[in-house]
Amino acid sequence: MNRIASFALILCVAVMACSSSKQPRFAGDNKSPVGRSLLQQINAVRAKGCNCGGRRYPAAPPLSWNNKLETAAEAHSNYMQRSGQLTHRGRNGMMPEKRVSASGYPWSYVAENIAMGQQSNTEVIQSWLQSPQHCRNMMSRNVTEIGAARAGTYWTLILAAPANR
Repeated sequence: MNRIASFALILCVAVMACSSSKQPRFAGDNKSPVGRSLLQQINAVRAKGCNCGGRRYPAAPPLSWNNKLETAAEAHSNYMQRSGQLTHRGRNGMMPEKRVSASGYPWSYVAENIAMGQQSNTEVIQSWLQSPQHCRNMMSRNVTEIGAARAGTYWTLILAAPANR
């Protein structure tokens, strides 16, 4: 593809993204390129293991995507964007475990990472890796599935394991 055609394609994509009245979803199902990318990046970290706040975590099994967790994450990211607050406490004081239950996900383990201001999957993952608790959540062997969403500059990652595992 020549430079002019490349520029035209980039401009067309940018105009389409900017003209959409609906906030683009961070990750739909695992068919979403963004969701696939986030899942791949987290699984790459888990495959290598990492140091979280001075504690070494060995490699951990890969995670899979869960649409119900994504639904809970999306609702919380939207809430944070509307309220302008970075908080684990959601609408009506609801905490992550209740949001996950409300999404219809029967859980045995739940953790939540939130962030504000990062512009890409790579940036948000790097910021979570620099926070010992968020890093531990991503490396936890208790976690088997994730769902995530972004609304504006607010990010939510829900990490969980189903009750029936």
